[in-house]
Amino acid sequence: MSGTGAVPELSVVIPAYDAAETLPTQLEALLAQRPTWPWEVVVADNGSTDGTADLVRSWAATRMPELRLVDASARRGPSAARNIGVAAARAPRVAFCDADDRVGDGWVTAMRRALDAHEFVAGPFEGALLNQGSRSAVSWTAQAHGLTVKPFLPQFVTAGSGNMGVRTSVFEEVGGFDEGARTAEDDDFCLRVQLRGHALVFDPEIVLHVRRRDGLWDVCKQAFSYGAGERRLMHRYAEFVAEARADGSDAPGTGPDAGPAAGRPAPGPGGTVRRAVSLLRRVGRVAGRAARKATTVRHPGDLSDVAWRVCWSLGWRLGRVDPATPQVSRSRPDSLQGDLRR
Repeated sequence: MSGTGAVPELSVVIPAYDAAETLPTQLEALLAQRPTWPWEVVVADNGSTDGTADLVRSWAATRMPELRLVDASARRGPSAARNIGVAAARAPRVAFCDADDRVGDGWVTAMRRALDAHEFVAGPFEGALLNQGSRSAVSWTAQAHGLTVKPFLPQFVTAGSGNMGVRTSVFEEVGGFDEGARTAEDDDFCLRVQLRGHALVFDPEIVLHVRRRDGLWDVCKQAFSYGAGERRLMHRYAEFVAEARADGSDAPGTGPDAGPAAGRPAPGPGGTVRRAVSLLRRVGRVAGRAARKATTVRHPGDLSDVAWRVCWSLGWRLGRVDPATPQVSRSRPDSLQGDLRR
């Protein structure tokens, strides 16, 4: 049923940037859903130059009346695209998926049903369907069986924005996504929603088939950016990291799912050189472990797993956190706000 007449009951928002090659797969999967109630799909084009906008216009005119194109080029990045997409959405419930993935059968109905029962939901990622021909993608899939718990923030759960739904009122209450974050913006969003008192609920029926990065260089770039994003997240939520440590939670590790212990004092006079030497030693240890692991590689996926862990660790160690990045605090409710602008 078209969402162009009646007010839609669910808005599916897809941020897109140069997605002409992969977006048709996602749109085909959504087109096959055909719920009996009004809904809409909003593609927020973040300044594509490869014909993504023309593709969406063609689909909307000839195949998918529920589809709308929104110009999201004024502010760059996936957070901005999602915020602009939600600002244009008309439904009281919003679901997010990405332009390079594919929603599972019944995803739209499952998402709407979950959002009828809960304010904030997420579902599992499935990694086999879209990666059968991959030669050097990582061998594992995050969020396959449940929500993620950060070792340094065990009092919260998080989920990827590629398979997430939220009531529009809650999204507006927290101000949407943080547009200053290059990665981990979905983690940040999850934390702020929970700090506002809204639980994140996992629904195994909301299945999304995720496309992994293929190629060592792409794997390394993504891993480095994720590691740097985790470091920024830890800085931004330092108050809550300290609370977790005070409660006796285990100190964070140094693997790709955690970071080193928080709360270390900044280097004082003369400490910069010592910090640099310490950093080089730690990087050397990571490289040494990677070299030993590489000797056990039996197929390209193993090598990609090693590359991911090394590059994530490097992103964590070398990623720069802007000291001006605003920190979140319970004592300052305004610090929980994102960058949604209408």
